[in-house]
Amino acid sequence: MGKIICIANQKGGVGKTTLTANIGAALTLEGKTVLLVDLDAQCSLTMSFGYDPNNFDNSIVTVLDNPSKVGQAIFETDVENLSILPASTMLITVDSNLISKRDRYERLKKALDKVKPLFDYILIDCSPALSTITINALVVADYILTPAETKIASHFSLDAFVSTIETMKAVRNPNLQSLGVVATMYNCQANEDKEVLASIQTNNVLLGVIKRTTAVSSAVKKGLPCVLVNRRTVVAQEFRTITNKIIEKVEG
Repeated sequence: MGKIICIANQKGGVGKTTLTANIGAALTLEGKTVLLVDLDAQCSLTMSFGYDPNNFDNSIVTVLDNPSKVGQAIFETDVENLSILPASTMLITVDSNLISKRDRYERLKKALDKVKPLFDYILIDCSPALSTITINALVVADYILTPAETKIASHFSLDAFVSTIETMKAVRNPNLQSLGVVATMYNCQANEDKEVLASIQTNNVLLGVIKRTTAVSSAVKKGLPCVLVNRRTVVAQEFRTITNKIIEKVEG
């Protein structure tokens, strides 16, 4: 039975999509079958693999409207053992549509429970808003992985998000476990980054540090994650190290 990991932080621009794509690809390099779920109306995860979200007949919008159609919305990528459930720009309309539904927080769970046995890992890339859709992800997830930029503003939001997760565990998903924090966009020459990183490490389980580098952005332009395009770079190796830590935590 596959494990579901929600990659989330209520602050935007902290590297959620980059982390999701690279951890997902790195898991396949370890022989795992992976499903990526794009739960953000910006469709960044879908586009990071070179896909136009408008070209899919079915998407996460289809699934949230009718969970039984999840199989029709999963597509194989060009990466072996890596599939994607793409997003749609129409996702921005879904939140208001779900409000009236009695099972509004369990729609994604109903869908992913159907395909969970088909994959070793399911990774969900969430939007920064703590919306009904994001709550769906937190309800279905077994684990949560939190990226945090090494800037003061991001650090403040991290503390707030950790509190939010504790509330979610108490109210919606008592089995939700935190894998830890991945520090992102780290600039080793900036004092602010050094101070924030030290604080993150003191107050959280730090899985790894992703430095600010062009190796990640150049890979996106090629429609593939850094761990596949720029395998020998330091950042690619760090993504793989983080991935192995996740496997060890999840599989023991």
